Amino acid sequence: MGLFDKIKGHNTDTGTQNDGDVSEFKSIVIDTINVIKELKNVAIASHLKPSELSFKLLRTTTYYSDEKSENNEMNEEELKLLSDDNFLLNPNLKLTQHYRVEIYKIADQEEDHTILPDITLSGNKTLTKIIAMVAKNHDVKYTSKLEEKIIEDIQIKKIKAGILVGIRDQNMYKEVKKIVANIRVNGIIDQNQTFVVCQGVDEIPSINDDLIYHYKKKINAKSTDGKIDYAKRGYVLAVDKDECIIEYIKPQLGTPGRNCRGAFLPVKEPRKSNDTPIAITANLVKKESETSIKYIANRGGYVNFDKGTYDIQDQMEINEISFRSTGSIDASLGSNIKINIKESDILKDAIGAGMSVETSEVHVQGNIGSGAKIKAKIAEIGGQTHQSAYIEADKIIISVHRGEANGQDIEIDRLEGGKVIGHTVHVKQMIGGEIIANSVKIDNLLSNAKITACDLIEITELKGNNNKLIIDPSVTKEFNEMIDTINAKIEKLEEELKAYPRQLSSKKEFIDKNKPMAEMVKDKIMELKRNGVEPPMTLFAKIKDFQEKVIDYNTFLQTFKDKKEELQEYRKELNQVQNKVFSAKIINHSAWKEFNEVRFRLISPPKDITYNPKEHEIVREITLKDMGNGEHRVMRSAEYSSK
Repeated sequence: MGLFDKIKGHNTDTGTQNDGDVSEFKSIVIDTINVIKELKNVAIASHLKPSELSFKLLRTTTYYSDEKSENNEMNEEELKLLSDDNFLLNPNLKLTQHYRVEIYKIADQEEDHTILPDITLSGNKTLTKIIAMVAKNHDVKYTSKLEEKIIEDIQIKKIKAGILVGIRDQNMYKEVKKIVANIRVNGIIDQNQTFVVCQGVDEIPSINDDLIYHYKKKINAKSTDGKIDYAKRGYVLAVDKDECIIEYIKPQLGTPGRNCRGAFLPVKEPRKSNDTPIAITANLVKKESETSIKYIANRGGYVNFDKGTYDIQDQMEINEISFRSTGSIDASLGSNIKINIKESDILKDAIGAGMSVETSEVHVQGNIGSGAKIKAKIAEIGGQTHQSAYIEADKIIISVHRGEANGQDIEIDRLEGGKVIGHTVHVKQMIGGEIIANSVKIDNLLSNAKITACDLIEITELKGNNNKLIIDPSVTKEFNEMIDTINAKIEKLEEELKAYPRQLSSKKEFIDKNKPMAEMVKDKIMELKRNGVEPPMTLFAKIKDFQEKVIDYNTFLQTFKDKKEELQEYRKELNQVQNKVFSAKIINHSAWKEFNEVRFRLISPPKDITYNPKEHEIVREITLKDMGNGEHRVMRSAEYSSK
């Protein structure tokens, strides 16, 4: 007898069909491997919609097949094998489940007052992990059947989704128990809760071989505003010693998995297509492991690939740096790379317009174009710099300078209207322009120059007019940092000292008020001892407490004095730093020309003292002297000082 016959026979025992009416449906128990399919069949046979029916799981039987046998029913002990990953990863293993279920009409069910929260199941892409999400619910109530009902609801949802039941799902029971316990205590589910319902075995994909050029990743073709900078093409790619520049990833076979439906998840064989031999020089080291081969720089420099061989070099000779040929070069200051640029034609730019170069050393035989930038430890320019060019380095040597240079030790043959900021600056010939430095030496000073120094301005021969020679200690970064540091310390101490007088007064008042009482207690102790009576400990405690208050006051007073002395020392230090202007000097080894200006700038209070030398005046050194009472005088000497 078929399934439909069973259902029809069952129904006809209890009623008949008249004029299209559906006969009464009673529940039916069936064994099946596909509950959803049977649910639809029963609905069709009973002239019902599938949505009107549901089912209850009565029993689950699990079968396995492998290379040795087929359809073996698993007993309780054998089911424990499914927790073993090695057992599950047998590719010949097949798992199936048969379910005994009771199919019933939902409307005919006796009313159950157990309120269940909404539970949804989801899984990852391969269904190796199934997650339940229990929605927050303020209507759910604890009953003795709640845990059983939630488990039953999840199992039904698993069967509908084709997920194996009762396998690797120990966590589900533990988490449901926690949720029910929380409902019992709090009466609600106050937030959504998620947990793992069952967990298969994740497959680990195979890794295809790959050849990674790590040094090429250093190319950053984007500017600060996020736009592509086509001038940055990575012509020179700097690497540090012990840096991995190339890495070959060996092909690695992955491991298969098995999902929560019992399906075996095979992995593909890894692809091998990048195992070309790599030739290297002694400047690289090859290090091999089970998973990769790394080619590591044996020294700092840049990666050079020539005639099929990789090398690390630290010197480069190129004809020019331009947008057309190389693009900008960014090799970092610590790269130890020296770049020699050979273009020397006076009508061409060795470093073209808008190009930037950053490396350890730059040696340029020719000119620097408009908007070009150089950043290095050592920069040497054999030609001339454009008025919009910028050079920054510790050591700078320039033939003809019209742009801006910023460094520590700067030497310029001819300064024509350019700007120089440095620590020590030596210019052979200066025509216009501006210099800001600690000390400045000019061999030949012509006209329209502005020179500001902290310590010294020295001129071998003054030939022109309209020059401004300024001594200003505040022009240097070091000076301003020192002033800021001292001022911060002074401000902190002054703030600390504000509270001391009030606290000292309070402590002193307490001591003065309690001193008579302490003397009386002391006398009482002495009297008792003279009479052979041991004084009470309370009297000693009072004396000790008073003495501690006196010690605390004296310590606090000494700290106050120390801080006041420290404040005075900082103020003296500030004055010494600010008064550095009085030790600075301007030296001119030749006769002065008129219409030149000498200026000394005081910091605190701010004040300028100016002197205008006369034509042919012979003054070797000019200094500023503090005469006291706020008066300052420009001192002129025809002799050189011994300092």
